[in-house]
Amino acid sequence: MPAVLQKARPLGEILIDQGTISPLHLDEALQRQRLTGDLIGRILVSLGHATEQNIIEALGMQQGMVRVDLSKRNIPVEIIKMLSGDVAQFYGVIPISFENNTLTVAMSDPLNMQTLDDLRQITGLDVQGAISTPEEVSAAWKKNYSFETGSVGAMLDELKELVGTEELSLEELGQQEILSNVDNLVELAQQPEVIKIVNLIFLTALQKRASDIHFEVYEEDFRIRIRIDGVLHEVVHPPKASCIAIVSRIKIISNMDIGERRLPQDARIELKIGDSLIDIRVATLPSLYGEGVVMRILDRTAVRIDLDQLGLSQGARKKVDTVINKPNGIMLVTGPTGCGKTTTLYACLNILNTPEVKIITTEDPVELQIERLVQCQVHEEVGLTFAACLRAILRQDPDIVMVGEIRDLETAKIAVEASLTGHLVLSTLHTNSAPETITRLLDMDVEPFMITASLEAVLAQRLVRVLCKACRERYTPEKEEMDELSVPQAWRNDPKFAFFRPKGCAACDYVGYMGRTGLYEVMLVDEAVRELILGRAMAHEVRTYARKHQNMVILREEGLVKCIQGITSAAEVIAKTDRYED
Repeated sequence: MPAVLQKARPLGEILIDQGTISPLHLDEALQRQRLTGDLIGRILVSLGHATEQNIIEALGMQQGMVRVDLSKRNIPVEIIKMLSGDVAQFYGVIPISFENNTLTVAMSDPLNMQTLDDLRQITGLDVQGAISTPEEVSAAWKKNYSFETGSVGAMLDELKELVGTEELSLEELGQQEILSNVDNLVELAQQPEVIKIVNLIFLTALQKRASDIHFEVYEEDFRIRIRIDGVLHEVVHPPKASCIAIVSRIKIISNMDIGERRLPQDARIELKIGDSLIDIRVATLPSLYGEGVVMRILDRTAVRIDLDQLGLSQGARKKVDTVINKPNGIMLVTGPTGCGKTTTLYACLNILNTPEVKIITTEDPVELQIERLVQCQVHEEVGLTFAACLRAILRQDPDIVMVGEIRDLETAKIAVEASLTGHLVLSTLHTNSAPETITRLLDMDVEPFMITASLEAVLAQRLVRVLCKACRERYTPEKEEMDELSVPQAWRNDPKFAFFRPKGCAACDYVGYMGRTGLYEVMLVDEAVRELILGRAMAHEVRTYARKHQNMVILREEGLVKCIQGITSAAEVIAKTDRYED
């Protein structure tokens, strides 16, 4: 007689049995569900009848998972050792028991079946879940894994056993045969050693606050590097033979075409590592010796979109507030690639993001998903350029528009038209300083009268590394250093005048820096600046006026102040800013 599948109990019924809600609460939620079509759990939370944790626990019971209280549970060491500390932290689980070849792990997300599948691959065991809270899982990890500090390096030994340590040629590796069969690639990528090394690289990057992970393949070499505070550091040096397996694993979890190795591919994935929810943008690039991969990491729990936290001086912040609260006009944020321009725009939008206004963005790519913003992704391969997207946006009745980048004359003209028709437009441009933005727009053949009619302000910025407060050391700078930063003579004569420099300690991983902050110069486009634009004045003329009449602090001067405050070093400021004689 065939087995009869037992139907899962309704969520509402489970919550009533638990005493979380009453039948009246359930009836109220069901009535609203008929009107909205929303999930019953989400409705109960919005009505205040249940918490998110109540819903998670009930969903776990619905999946056949039991609730365990980790705070009152002593787990044997032999059970804990069945999962490495890094693997347990990465997946947000704690092993709690092992019976009949089945490992039970406590987890806080009952719907994450991928976690259980991955753990089955890693352990070779049947793995089932039990429900706990994120706080209990985190506390249990700290309590039970104090005896070990798992590392990427430890996993390399297992990986080397899988692929060998010799630097073999393409023919010796038999890559042509491997690469011709997608099934072989999938099998290779699902080896437990490969899963663990990739996961641990992610974890290491997150722990070290990395913004990017680079997987680079050369003729006789395979390197993995992470970018921390704008500087690349090598993490591990895996055997060349492992590159196919590692890249294939990345492509699988990114939902890329694992069999396509001739063309670049892009993807976006979400990962939950411990208590952190991170977005990862993945890009592959076929090269002469194999596929390279770069992964851009954005930790949603750590990203700073608060204008107060970006490093603006009081004067710069006052100017920015004045501009973004205008009903129309254009504000441009300028600087080189990777200097935080988009983050600054997000911070401005975060202030403006109220229920009374409609904000639409067009970005390439969408860096961060923000509630109540309509965000549009540019797809140039199908003709959806910034200009095309901006045209469509203006037909959606927005109040505020953000354009990821003004790249050409067409986009610039539409942005100007948008500002002239009553919209506030925020965008970015690649220039070295605020005054040079005018020159750049003129070089793009934007007519001077269009610039003067729409442009309200330009904010130029740079990112510099922040000195580690635990180990920075005070010193008296040399004359050459003070000359480079144009230190006033009166300051030099002060015997207490000093800078700070990096030293390195355990807290900053012996780098001497922890984090980055911004340097900003804000130029307002007043009537005098408009006259200079109409006369096609040179950048140094505009700069001279802004410094004299607007008290504009240029980037290097802003950097000098932060050097004196001990926020950054003179070397950072000199490397990231230009010196002007005017």
